[in-house]
Amino acid sequence: MRKLGFLGALGALIAVTLTAAATALAATTVVVTQNTTTWTQDDTRPGGTVSWSAQYGAPGGLGNSALRLQTDASPTAKAGLYTHTMAGTPLSDVTSLSYWTYQAHANVPDGDASYQLQIGTPAGGFTTLVYEPYWNGTVVPNQWQQWNVSSGVFWSSRPLVCSNGALVPGAGGPPLYTLAQVEQMCPEAVVVGIGVNVGSNNPSYDIGVDGVQFNDTIYNFEIGTAPTSKDDCKDGGWQSFNDPAFKNQGDCVSYAATHGKNPGNG
Repeated sequence: MRKLGFLGALGALIAVTLTAAATALAATTVVVTQNTTTWTQDDTRPGGTVSWSAQYGAPGGLGNSALRLQTDASPTAKAGLYTHTMAGTPLSDVTSLSYWTYQAHANVPDGDASYQLQIGTPAGGFTTLVYEPYWNGTVVPNQWQQWNVSSGVFWSSRPLVCSNGALVPGAGGPPLYTLAQVEQMCPEAVVVGIGVNVGSNNPSYDIGVDGVQFNDTIYNFEIGTAPTSKDDCKDGGWQSFNDPAFKNQGDCVSYAATHGKNPGNG
């Protein structure tokens, strides 16, 4: 999974999203593997690790693996994964946000991964609205929990002046805002991207994440599987692969025979 220069990518993304029209969202589940290029480690820092793992399984209906975010003992370590595929969506059109987490280890009882909603304005402002489970419920270790982000509260990572008010940065806590409050203060804002993150000052975290929802799209993190030989494609085996997926056995055989140089029509 490639890393981008955060500030450089951010400027380009805001420029694009402020001129882009919001696209209609189809109700669908999208599989994200370790080779998916539309999810990037924008702000993962030394000591942070992003991986795909079956260590903690996955919540119901979401396969058998998940995203895994880990930090070492350093207070500056960060681990996060982001996508900007919904960039340009008006903030007022955001209705459904949620995700699942699994707290395997944290240095505090309520430690967990956050859901991050990045927004920008035509005036060039930008902030990340950060949803922390510990401000929205009780974190239970060693079990999958689903969080209804759109009905919860966020803190703002930066100050943001909007047409109807101004967001004050919270540095991990109050002031806290509901999505409706932000939409009312910032009717001109658009979504720049979303992500999940274990931020700095959270050493020795080990968190599973899956089923990240933005409106009618749910992102399912699965370890990518691909054929290594033509025989893997036979007897219906072609249907078991997702990295890439195939439309038929012939496409699978073509992929295996050329070691991935010919992806077929899948």
